[in-house]
Amino acid sequence: MSDIQQYLLDYDRSKKDASVTAEASATRLQNRELKLLSFIQELGEYLVSEDGAMRAKTMAYLAEVLSFVPQKVLSLQQRNLLCDFIVSRFEDSEGLGSCAKALIALEELGKWEDERAVMITESLLNNTHPLRQYKSASERYAVLRLLDKMMANYRDVLRNLQENTPGFLSRFIAYFDGEKDPRNLMMVFSILRAPMAEWNISADAQELFEAVFNYFPIAYRPPSNDVYGITVQDLKDRLRDCISATPDFAPYAIPALLDKLDTPMVNAKRDALTAITSVASEYGPRTMALYSITLWDALKFEVLNVQEESLAEEALNALAAIARTLSQGTNGPLQAYLRPIAKECNEHLEDAPTKQSQASARFLKAIANVSPEVTNIVFPNVLPNLLVLYQNADTTSKRRGLLEVFVQLVRADIDVYGSWRSLGTADQSLANALTEYKDQALDVMLNGLNSAPIKEVSFRLVCLDGLLQMSKARQLLSDNQIGEIIQLLHSIVIHEESYGKDEVKEAAINGLVEIAHQKPEIVIHKAFPAFLAELPDKDEDGSKAYVPVLEAFAKLASEEQMFGTVILRVKNKFSAAVKQGATPTYLVALLSALLYALTQGESRLQQDPESSTYFQDIVLPLLQRAASSDSTHPAAFDNETTLDLVGRICNLIVRPLNLEQHDKVAVELYTLFTGSSQSALPPFQVDSTSEQGKTLIVSTHVLASLRKEATLPVDLQVLISSLVDYSQIPSLSPVVRSASLRQLSLICNKFIPASSLKSSINQLLHDPGELFSLEKLDSLRIRIIFAILKGVVPRNSPFLSTIYPEVLAFLSHPQYGKTIAHGFTTLLQPDDLLTKVNHCQISGLHKQKSFALLVPNITAIFSESSAETKPNCLIALSGILKWMPFDIVVEEVERLVPLLLQSLDLSGEDLVKEAAIDLLLSVLREKPKVIEEYIGSLISRLLNNSTTTATRRTVGSSNLTAAPLPPPKVRTAALKCLTLVPDKLRHETVLPYRRQVTKRLTFALDDRKREVRGQAVKCRRAWLDVDEVDDDE
Repeated sequence: MSDIQQYLLDYDRSKKDASVTAEASATRLQNRELKLLSFIQELGEYLVSEDGAMRAKTMAYLAEVLSFVPQKVLSLQQRNLLCDFIVSRFEDSEGLGSCAKALIALEELGKWEDERAVMITESLLNNTHPLRQYKSASERYAVLRLLDKMMANYRDVLRNLQENTPGFLSRFIAYFDGEKDPRNLMMVFSILRAPMAEWNISADAQELFEAVFNYFPIAYRPPSNDVYGITVQDLKDRLRDCISATPDFAPYAIPALLDKLDTPMVNAKRDALTAITSVASEYGPRTMALYSITLWDALKFEVLNVQEESLAEEALNALAAIARTLSQGTNGPLQAYLRPIAKECNEHLEDAPTKQSQASARFLKAIANVSPEVTNIVFPNVLPNLLVLYQNADTTSKRRGLLEVFVQLVRADIDVYGSWRSLGTADQSLANALTEYKDQALDVMLNGLNSAPIKEVSFRLVCLDGLLQMSKARQLLSDNQIGEIIQLLHSIVIHEESYGKDEVKEAAINGLVEIAHQKPEIVIHKAFPAFLAELPDKDEDGSKAYVPVLEAFAKLASEEQMFGTVILRVKNKFSAAVKQGATPTYLVALLSALLYALTQGESRLQQDPESSTYFQDIVLPLLQRAASSDSTHPAAFDNETTLDLVGRICNLIVRPLNLEQHDKVAVELYTLFTGSSQSALPPFQVDSTSEQGKTLIVSTHVLASLRKEATLPVDLQVLISSLVDYSQIPSLSPVVRSASLRQLSLICNKFIPASSLKSSINQLLHDPGELFSLEKLDSLRIRIIFAILKGVVPRNSPFLSTIYPEVLAFLSHPQYGKTIAHGFTTLLQPDDLLTKVNHCQISGLHKQKSFALLVPNITAIFSESSAETKPNCLIALSGILKWMPFDIVVEEVERLVPLLLQSLDLSGEDLVKEAAIDLLLSVLREKPKVIEEYIGSLISRLLNNSTTTATRRTVGSSNLTAAPLPPPKVRTAALKCLTLVPDKLRHETVLPYRRQVTKRLTFALDDRKREVRGQAVKCRRAWLDVDEVDDDE
C-alpha cells in the first residue's frame, strides 16, 4: 500500500496516524528513496477524483509532507515547480486550506522571488475572491495565515503591486468582506494594518476604514469550550490599532466614533472613548488640530454629566491625549484647543462648589499634567481668575470648592516638574508657570488653615492638602516657606484642641511625614524641638496631650534620614520617664512609639546590625529593668502590656544579629542579664513569684528572635519538661500561660533537630510525659499538646502521620472531646512569632500535608461516630479549613459541602459557623455547580443564621428548638453568602426559593445592627432581580 493510500485510510480514523504516514513520506524524500516526480504522480489519480473530499485530503497529505521536509532537501527549481503546481489547485473549490498550508511550508524552505510572490497573491485573489464563499473557518484561517506571511515577508513587493495595479487595493479589501470568525478576524485586522500604516491609501481610505469599522463595537462572547483563547479584549485591541493606524482615516473615524457616544450601551460608549484616545495619540498634531474643538465639545459631557465613572476617566484620558499630541506641534493649535477649555472651566468656577466646578478640576488636572507647554498655557488662563474668585467668595464652601481646583492644579504641576525627590516629565531648565502665583496661594492656604474655625474640618483639610502639595513641588517654595508650613502643622498637632475624629490633626501628622520625605532636615530643625518640649518626663496631671506628639514622632521614623534621630529622642525620653516614676500608661505610649518607629525602620536595623548600638542602648536596659527585683524595679514593668512591648522591641533588634551574638543572648534568655540564678527563675522554679513569671513574656519574644543554630542555656529536654510543668500551674495569668506555651511551640519548631524530633515528642506524649494518657487528660494538658503540635506542623515532619490519628481519637472523649476539637483551630492559625523572619522552619507544603492527613480522617470519623461526637468532628473540621487556601480545599469540596452545611446547625459555635460560611462563599465563587445539589439546605440554613426567628435541628437530634440569635458577624456573613446564590447558581435552580427568601429577609431588614440591615438590603435586591416568569400565569 502506497503512502498516499495509507494516509487516506488513516485520515478519517486517526489524524495522528495520518501525520506519522506523512512524516514517513518526508523522510523518504529526504533520503532520496522517493523522487519528487514519483511523489507528485502518486497524487495524480486522487487529485482528479470526482470526490471533492478525496481531493481535499490529498492536498492535506501534500501539505503535511512539505511541513516535515527539512530545508535544503528540495532545490529552488523543485520548490518553484511545486509552487506552480499548488497555485494551479486554487481553481479547485476543494482543499483551499491545504493549498495555503502547503505554500506556507514551501515558503519556510526558502524565500520566493518577488515575481512569484506577486503571482501567488494575484492568483489567490483571482481564484478565491471573496474568501467568505468558503464555509469552513479553518480553511479560511489557513488562507489568512498565508496572506499574513506574505504581508510580513514581502511587504515592499505587495506595496509596489498596489501602486502599479489600479483597483488592487479595492479588490484586496473586498476579499475579506463578511468574515465573522473571531480567530480569522484577528488575522484580517493584522493583515490590513500594514497597508493602513505604510501604503498610500488616500483614494481607498474610506473603503479601508469601513472594512474594519463595520465590526465596531466588538460584540463577541467567547464560547466556554473555546480552544483558541481569543478574548473580547484581543479583538478590541486589534480593531483599535486599525482605526488609529493612519491619519487618513480621521475624516471618517472621528465623526463615526462621536456618533457612537450617543449610544445608551455603556460598553459601546467605553470602546468609542478608548478608540478616541488611541486616534488622538496616533493621528499627529496637524490632523488633531482640525478636530480638537469638536472633540472637546463632545467629550466634556461625559465628565460634566457622569453616567459611569469609567466613562468619565476615559473621556479625560482622551482630552489629555489630544493636548499631548498638540503640544508636539506648533503653539497655535494648542492654544486654540486650550482657550475654550479654560474659558468654560472659569465659568464653572464662578458657581463653585458644584458638580460642574468639580468636573472643571478634573479637566484641568487631566490636561495640565500632560506637558510643560500645556501647563504654561493653562495656569495663566485659570489661576488669576481662581484667586480673585477666592478673595471675593462669601462662603466657606465656595472657598473650599475653589481650593480643591487649585490643589488639583498643583498635583498636575508635580507630575510635570517633579517633586524634591523625583524628576517630572519636563526639562528642568523650563520656567514653572506656577511660580508667579505661589506667594499669593501660600498666604491664602496658610491663613485658611490657621484662621478657619475648628469645626470647618473639610475646608481646613483642603488647605492642608494644598500646603502639602506646594511643599512637595520641585523648586517651587523656598526652605523658609516650607518651614512656615511645618511650623503650622506641628502647632496643630501640639496645641489644637481635639475635635470630632481629629481628622485635621491626623492629616497634619501625615503631612509632616510627607514633607519629611522631601525635606527631612527642615522637619528636624523646626518640628523636633517643639515636639520634645511637649513630651513630659512624668505625666503628673493625667493629661494625654502627648499622644499625637508621639504618633507624629513614630511616623517620622519612616524617613531614612530621621530614623536614628527619632529612636534616640524617644529612647532618652523613655529613660527619663522611668527614672521620674511615670505611670504605666505613659510608659506604654512611649514604648509603643518606639516599637512603631523600629518597625518602620526595620530595613535600617538589618543593614548593619553588628555596628549598631541599639542592643547596648535599648535592649540591655529594657531587659534588666524587666527582670530587676530590687527597689529600682519600675512598677510599670509589672504590667503585662508593658512587658509585651519590651519583648517585641527586643525581638526586632536582636533578630538580625549574627550567631555569635545570639549565643550570648541565649545564655541570658531567662536571667535577662541580671546575674540571677537561672534555677530560681521560671520556668525552672514552679514556686516563683507572679512578678518573676511575667518575665516569660519578654523571654518568649527573645527566644523567637534567636537563630535555630543558637545554643540554649540548658539541656533541651530539661527546658521542655520545665515548660510543660510550669504551664500546668493553675494560678498562672492567661498571658503568662500563653507565653510559656508559645515557648514550647518555638522550641519544637526551631531547636529540636530533625533526627531526634520523633523521640523527643514521643517522650512528651507517651512515656514519661504521658500527655496522651486518658486518665490524666485535662484542659491544660490539651493546650500543651496543641502547643507542641503547632511547632511541629510547619516543619512538615513525617512524624505527623503518627501523631494526628492519636489526637483525632480524642474527639470521642466524653468530657474533653469538644476542647480537643477547638484545639484544631490553633494548629494552622497565623502566629506573629512562628514566622520565617524569626528563623522558624516553615515548609511551603505544610498546609497541604495537614489537609491530607486530617480532613479525610475527620470525614470518616464523622460518618461512623455517635450523635454526641459528630459536633466535635464538625468543629475540628471547621477549625482546620478556616486557615486553608481554597486551592488546597477545592479537590475535596464535593465531600465537604454536606459537613459545612451541618456546621451551620451547631448551637453556640459562632466562630465555627463564620468559618463554614466563608468557605461556602468561596465554593459559590469558584465551584458553584458543586453546591446546586444542596440548594434547599443551603438557603434554609443561611436564612436561619441571618434572621431572628430561626428554629433548627441541632446536629445529632431530631427535635426542632428555638435558636439563639447569632452574633452580627455571622448574620452578615450568612447574608453575604445568600446574596451570592442567585448570581452564581442557575436561574431555574434559584427561582423556586425566591418567595421564601424575600419573605424571611423582612426580619433581617429590621435588624438592630446597621451592617446587617445594609447587607439584607443588598441580598433582597439580588433576589428580587430573579425574574419570576410564572407570576403572570
